[in-house]
Amino acid sequence: MDEPDVLGELIDQLTGLKVQRQYHEKQAEKLGADQVLLEEEIIRMMSDLHLEKAAHGGTSVAPKNHTYAHVEDWAKLYDFIQSMQYWHLLEKRVSVTGYRELLELGREVPGVVPFVKTKLSVTKSAR
Repeated sequence: MDEPDVLGELIDQLTGLKVQRQYHEKQAEKLGADQVLLEEEIIRMMSDLHLEKAAHGGTSVAPKNHTYAHVEDWAKLYDFIQSMQYWHLLEKRVSVTGYRELLELGREVPGVVPFVKTKLSVTKSAR
């Protein structure tokens, strides 16, 4: 088999995998949504029954509270972080779109080096 034939087969395999992955991702999204609904119902029922823990069929469940930050004023938050030097409040990730925008404008971002990752663009044509 020559290289164009091998390449064609690889592209066909890639197309098949992408289709399967999209299907399974949609299934996973639906399962995730169903799971959230069930969890909410269990939490509601346990609250109504004043239960801190429940078990059935070898599985135990217990509602746990987790606190998250909801920022209402980013300027105030950034001022606080800077004045207190609480940099640990920020996640260490640069916005990809913002960084690309600055690069396109010819701006340098101190402390950052561009990293180029080559990805394969795949478009399924209608047959």
